[in-house]
Amino acid sequence: MRTINLILTFVIIALSTSCKKGEKEIERDHIVKFLDTFSVNDSTKWVVILPGLGCHGCIQEGEVFMMDNIDNKDIFFALTKIESLKILQQKIGIKLRGRSNVYIDPKESFKIPTNSIYPCVVYLDGGNVKYHEFQSPGNNAFEKLRTEIKDTE
Repeated sequence: MRTINLILTFVIIALSTSCKKGEKEIERDHIVKFLDTFSVNDSTKWVVILPGLGCHGCIQEGEVFMMDNIDNKDIFFALTKIESLKILQQKIGIKLRGRSNVYIDPKESFKIPTNSIYPCVVYLDGGNVKYHEFQSPGNNAFEKLRTEIKDTE
């Protein structure tokens, strides 16, 4: 009887832990859900999710990347957690409203639930998410993206 209880306990624990999603899956599901409701063009190759608040240096990297690549229609910029659009526009010297490749997220619906302090680069293929990564102190996602952009030119 004790062996059966032990086996049953093990099976229950194994089933309950195997059904939980990891952070990458949760992030991907959130990104896919948002992109499905927003309908980004199939020709878009990359989505840059740029939070206004979080890791200061990482966000600055994202702002510089956006300044350098705002006219690249292969890139879609989603700006979330923006405290002041006016200050951001003055800071980067670019008018952001009315651009077809910029979405200003007033409800923070694009904020990734597991990681909202780092900018995120989403790689697409025909409108489908291939993978994503975060610009963080240990990962230079924007430099990787710059290299990929140069390789596709």
